[in-house]
Amino acid sequence: MDAIAELDSEETIEALKKALAWGGHEVVLIEADANVYNKIRGSKVDIVFNIAEGFRGESRESHVPVICEMLGIPYTGSGPLTLAICLNKARTKEILNNYNIPTAKHQVFKTPEDIIDTTLRFPLIVKLLHEGSSMGLDDKKSIVESEGDLRKRVKYLMSTYEEHVIVEEFLPGREFTIPVLGNEDPVVLPIIEIIFVKGQRINMFMPDDPVIPLIQEVKKGIELEDTSNKSVCPAQVSEELEEKLKQTAISAFKALDVRDWCRMEIRMDSAGVPNVLEVNPIAGIDPTYWLPKSARAAGISYEKLVNMILDYALERYGILEGKNEQISG
Repeated sequence: MDAIAELDSEETIEALKKALAWGGHEVVLIEADANVYNKIRGSKVDIVFNIAEGFRGESRESHVPVICEMLGIPYTGSGPLTLAICLNKARTKEILNNYNIPTAKHQVFKTPEDIIDTTLRFPLIVKLLHEGSSMGLDDKKSIVESEGDLRKRVKYLMSTYEEHVIVEEFLPGREFTIPVLGNEDPVVLPIIEIIFVKGQRINMFMPDDPVIPLIQEVKKGIELEDTSNKSVCPAQVSEELEEKLKQTAISAFKALDVRDWCRMEIRMDSAGVPNVLEVNPIAGIDPTYWLPKSARAAGISYEKLVNMILDYALERYGILEGKNEQISG
């Protein structure tokens, strides 16, 4: 189920294709499977619009950018190093800490028996070290209040997914998701606040609707519980908090050398300080997802958003000059 959850539906791909065609571009679809190197090499494309999550290995999101760089083909979005770092939550935090950007205190567990850092304060949240799309997260079981529950959850994740686990102090405040576009002078699109419902405390990803039947088939027809939360965009925040959130997002964007576009998750701690939870350099691009919704709140259509991302990449490569305009969000 978890592997399938990261798939983009045919509807998402078709929407992206139409948006690029709207911008006057000829589009060639390339599946990022085990034969992607030969496909890209033989395609004669001018630039790759990269949304490939990869399907194997802890640095899987880097595969297509590495291939493009080997072949000398321009591509949208962040480079291999940034994508690999951002998929590893601990490495992301190390860089954020180096730049004094607030992020939840954490510890990496390599075995269920690792000695617990005594400076960590419960409640704690237990996550897989280098996964996205809410893999391994459970709203009822991921937040733990005791050492016994912590070790039980760590052991379960390690035995199920065969990878290391990161444990973070659970932040009790409001949660926001913030899209950022650009390069040298990045801009923040309207901020989205996650509104937790049904007593939920963490934001859970729900895959594209067309992908859900595939998941149900793998899970033998079991109905998926709707774990999605509500959201408000633009978020109802004070001018002071809005500025703090924007500056935190831009600081993280620059520190991690993100390019062209991303969406990051930020949550407030008990002192009201915005903390970066995760940075997603390949954000969900389906028209119903948060980044396009935020763009629409800024008066940017889906078609224009997609072509803005492409134009940022073209400008970065020196192929196009100064086409993107300043965004007020």
